[in-house]
Amino acid sequence: MNPPCPYRLHHHDRLSWIIFSITAFLFLFLCLTGGLWGHVGEDSFNITFWPFNQGAAGLPGGQFIVLFWLTWMLSLLLLLLFPKNTPKNTAYFCILALSLFCRLALVPHEMSDDVNRYLWEGKLIREGVSPYLFAPGDPKLLPLAADDPFHRFINHPHLTAAYPPLVLLFFSWLGSIAYSPYVIKTILMLADLGTIALILRLLSNRQLDVRWVCLYAFNPVILYAFSGRSHFDVIQNCCLAAALLSYDKKSWGFMFLFAGLAVQTKYIAVAALPFLINRKNYPYIVVAVIAVVLPYLMFYKTGLTHFFTSIITFGETYAFNGSIHGLIRGVSGSMAIATGMCKILLAFALAGGYACFHPELNRRFRGNPVPGMFFSIGAIFLFMPTVHFWYLTWIIPFLALKPSRSWMVLCLTISLYFITIGIYHHTGVWQMPLWAQVLEWLPFYVLLGREIYLFFIRASVPVPHRPLASVSVVVPAKNEAGKIKSCIRAVQSDSAVGEVIVVDGGSADETVDIAKKAGATVLKNKRPPEHGGGRGGQIRSGIAAASNDVVAVVHADVLAASPVFTTILSSLNNDPALAGGAVGGVFSPPSCRLKLIEFLNDVRVFFSGISFGDQIQFFIRQQVHERDLFPDIPIMEDIELSIRLAKIGRTTYLFGGPLISSRRWEDAGFENAFLIIRLFTLYLWTRIFGIPDTVSMYNYYYGRNKDKAC
Repeated sequence: MNPPCPYRLHHHDRLSWIIFSITAFLFLFLCLTGGLWGHVGEDSFNITFWPFNQGAAGLPGGQFIVLFWLTWMLSLLLLLLFPKNTPKNTAYFCILALSLFCRLALVPHEMSDDVNRYLWEGKLIREGVSPYLFAPGDPKLLPLAADDPFHRFINHPHLTAAYPPLVLLFFSWLGSIAYSPYVIKTILMLADLGTIALILRLLSNRQLDVRWVCLYAFNPVILYAFSGRSHFDVIQNCCLAAALLSYDKKSWGFMFLFAGLAVQTKYIAVAALPFLINRKNYPYIVVAVIAVVLPYLMFYKTGLTHFFTSIITFGETYAFNGSIHGLIRGVSGSMAIATGMCKILLAFALAGGYACFHPELNRRFRGNPVPGMFFSIGAIFLFMPTVHFWYLTWIIPFLALKPSRSWMVLCLTISLYFITIGIYHHTGVWQMPLWAQVLEWLPFYVLLGREIYLFFIRASVPVPHRPLASVSVVVPAKNEAGKIKSCIRAVQSDSAVGEVIVVDGGSADETVDIAKKAGATVLKNKRPPEHGGGRGGQIRSGIAAASNDVVAVVHADVLAASPVFTTILSSLNNDPALAGGAVGGVFSPPSCRLKLIEFLNDVRVFFSGISFGDQIQFFIRQQVHERDLFPDIPIMEDIELSIRLAKIGRTTYLFGGPLISSRRWEDAGFENAFLIIRLFTLYLWTRIFGIPDTVSMYNYYYGRNKDKAC
C-alpha cells in the first residue's frame, strides 16, 4: 500500500493570481475598447516607411486589427497564466465570471446587418408569411416594410431566407418578446456562456485541464462574432457541445436531439452527425431525424425546393475569401470550374475523413468523435467559396478539446478580413486585396501541412491496447541524498504508480541507500557520457527495466504527488491517439524571476511541443521501448524524446503543479536560463544538418558543476 503523501501540492500561489488578475483586467480593458469602438473599418492604421518618413500607407481598418491582435495575444496569456492547482469550482467561477464581464463589455459593439434579416424574417412568420417564398425586397411586402425600422438595412434583399426553419421560428419567438436587436444579442450571449459551461464539463469529464476552454471563451473571433456582431452560429456551437457531452454520458436520445437541433441551426452541422453514430446508439437516430424534419413540416405550404433556393444561389454565385476555391478560381478564371472542383474535392475529403476518423473504424479515435467532427467541419470551411470571419467560430469549440496550432494561428490572421470592411466603409467597394488573403491563409496552411504530414506518419504506428493500468516512474539521480527520499515518497502517494526505479549515475553520497530504504528499485549506470552515460543513458536503463504500461521520468528535485500520475493515465486512456506528453510544474519557493522561467517553459511546450525533463515527460512504454526511441545521449535527451514522440502520436501538455526545486536557479543564477536557451537552440539547429555533439554540450554545461552531472 502506498504511503500517504506529506506534501501539500495544491498550495495557494498568490503571485500567480496577481499576475493572472492583471492580465484579466488588461483583457477586459481591450474588450471595453472594442465595445465602444464604433465602425470597425473607420480607423486606418498609417504606416510610415522609415527612415524616409514619407510614402506613408494606410491599412484600412488597421487600428481595429491591431486591437484584435492584442486581444488574441492576451487570450493566450490568460490560458498560459491561469494559476496551476486551482480547485475545479474556483476555476469554473473565475472563467465564467471573466467570460461574462468581457461579453458585457462588448454589448455596445456595432451589430452585423444580418440581425436585420433575423428580425424581419421572424416578423414575416408572425404575420403568416413564409420567408422562403418572399424575399425582403419583394414588392408584395411593401405594406409590412413601410414602417419597419430594420427592413431597409437588410443585406441581399433579393434573396429569400437561407436559414433552417427552426432558427427562423426562434427569431419569430424572440421578436414576439420585443422587436429589438438587443433581445437577440442577449439571448445569443447567454447561448455563448452556455457553450463555455458545456465545454468546461467536457474538459472535466475527459480529464483535461479546464484552462483549455480559454481557447474558446476569450478568443476574439468568438467575442466579436457573437457578443459583438450577434451572429447566431453560437446556437450551433451550444447544441454540438451538448451533443458531445451527451455522447460522453451515453445519453443517446439527448445526443441525437441536440445534434438534430444543431442541423436545424446551421446546415453545416450535418457533416458532424455521422461521427456520433456507433453500434450502441444507432437505433436512437430517429430522434435526430424527427428533430431535423419536424420544423420543415411547419412550413409545408412552402415546397421543399424553396428551403434551399437561396443557400444554393449564394454558394454558386458568390465567392469571397475562400482559400482553395479562390486559388482554383484564380488559376482557372472560372467561378463554375472552381465551384465544381471544390464540390468534388470536398466529397472525397469527407469520405476519406469518415474512413480515417470515425470512432468505429479507427481504433486511434475509439470513443472520441471530436477529431472526425473537427475534420469534417474544417474541410467544409476550407472548400467554401465564401468565408466570413465568423465562419471560423464553427471550428473553435473543437480547439478546446483538440488544440491545433494551425487553427489557432488562423484565429489571428483571420483579422485581415477587416481590411475589407475598411475598404467598403471608405469606398463602397467590397473587396479584399490579394496580399491580405495571402497573409491570412499562408501561415495557416504551412502549419496545417506539418500537421497533415505528422498525421500520415503516425497512421503507420499501431495503437497500444487500452486501458493502460499503471505507471513506472524512472528517477535519474546523482548525489541527491537530500532530495531523493522526498521525491520517492511524493511519487508513491499516487495509486497509479506501480514501481519507482532510481537510476544512480555514480553518487558519492548516500543517494543509493536512501532510495532503497524508501522502497525504490535502484539501478546503477556509471558509463561515461560518450558511451551511454549521462542522464539520457540513466533514463534509458530505467526504461529497459520498467514493467508497467506507462513510463514517467521524474527528476530527483521534483515533488510529484497524487493525482499527477492518475491524471496521466486518464489522459492516455481517454485519447488513444496520444503517445505521451509532459506535465508542467511550479517552482518552490516562487519568485517573480522564477515565475518568468516557469511561464517561458509553458510557452515553449505550448507552441513547439518540446518539453524539458523537469516537466515530467511521460509516454507509453511499449511504443518507445520497441522502437528504441529514447536516446542515450548525455544531455538534450528530453528535447530529442519530444521530437521523436511527436512522430508516433499526438502529445499533450498537462498544466499540473508538481513542485520543482529552485536550487539550480539559486546556485547558478538567472544566467543559467540563457545558457540553456543557447544549448537548446544550438541542438535544434545542428540537428537539422547532422548529429549534434551532445558530449561537448554536456561537458560545457556541467563544467562548473561536475558533482551534479548525471
